[in-house]
Amino acid sequence: MFKEGESELLIGIARLAVLYEDLRLELDSLRAVQDKPDEEHNSADQYRVMYFMRRGLSTLIEFRGGLTTVCLTPEFKRATLSAMDEGYVSRADRYLQEHWERIKELRNEFGGHVQLPGVRFATAHFSDVVGSVTWQRSTDDDAGGLSCEFAGHVVAGAISSKLTTATDVREELRSALEIISAGFLHAQAAMTALVHAFLWDRFGQ
Repeated sequence: MFKEGESELLIGIARLAVLYEDLRLELDSLRAVQDKPDEEHNSADQYRVMYFMRRGLSTLIEFRGGLTTVCLTPEFKRATLSAMDEGYVSRADRYLQEHWERIKELRNEFGGHVQLPGVRFATAHFSDVVGSVTWQRSTDDDAGGLSCEFAGHVVAGAISSKLTTATDVREELRSALEIISAGFLHAQAAMTALVHAFLWDRFGQ
């Protein structure tokens, strides 16, 4: 199906497929938290939002690198894509390039890598109420365990350490979510085009 790993183009598309599925899962998880009724929100939701925001931004960065790699392969350059497929790929590439600096900036703001200085800032500015530690009891061996609910406060504090005084955290969250959502749509369109152009005859049903 993938020419036994001898095609750099197909290897690159296989990598993009993994990143696309990661991004789809991350965005679905963000939407699931957003769609919960306000009365059902809990402290763990804050952590989930921050986690999937970090992961989504990081995945977009990886996807952009992977798409660039695919487009630079000799096989892709020699290929004749339909106007629609070529348009999807080029628009995705253009969107990710145009928003490249902003995506990286947001990834860093939202703690793409949780670093010690940010955690130090967070713990130095904790209030008296910072969540809790609980042990989730369950009859299912895989479902119980320790829950550090204060971790969301640590992440929020680490994020605050990277923002300028005039920055509105909620506005940054909205901006990040918009970029992830638009980036996902472009990634989806690019994957549709690449699968149609190079994989459909191999996998298509």
